[in-house]
Amino acid sequence: MSTLSQLVTAIATAEGIDAERVAAIARAVREHGLIRTSGRGTSAAQMSEPDAANLLIATNTADTARTAPAAVLQYRALQARRGKRESEFGSALEELISAAKREVLTDYVTKMIALMGARDHLLGKRRYPNEAYEFAITFEKPIPSVFVHIGASNVRPDFILFTDRREPRIKAGGDRSESTNITQRTILAVANVLRT
Repeated sequence: MSTLSQLVTAIATAEGIDAERVAAIARAVREHGLIRTSGRGTSAAQMSEPDAANLLIATNTADTARTAPAAVLQYRALQARRGKRESEFGSALEELISAAKREVLTDYVTKMIALMGARDHLLGKRRYPNEAYEFAITFEKPIPSVFVHIGASNVRPDFILFTDRREPRIKAGGDRSESTNITQRTILAVANVLRT
């Protein structure tokens, strides 16, 4: 059974950040109902893909624990669009974590690149071994956006951009922007916790 404290430890370790910071963010997100809660000890809530996705988003986008719940809601709602197809970032991240947990990254990558990536990209047509895939997720602010870079051995990577389609992409106050990157290392660490 995977608990919130195990998830906090896995994310802090994989990303090389302070576990106390991740725990404070987790508490704030949980208090707003974005991470499930129940008892303590053996009756503690078992973490799921949505819980893990919300904690990953909060950890990598929130400036403080107080701003974490709003950041989760904002980044989860970001959209990628190709033609008439749309995908929400929160759902896509949950699917990625689930695929890693079930060790079927091949199915996830093939589907996502075929639906949302560049037309006729090799990753949307050919399947590679699970361990061959490489992911980089880049969270950007102050204008919220997420780039999901997907690659495989000896294949040019493709990316999917998630943005707020309702807001024009204008400069937010100043010229400064921040990016936070995580890779398959973090995704696989979270998947391993959920698998226990």
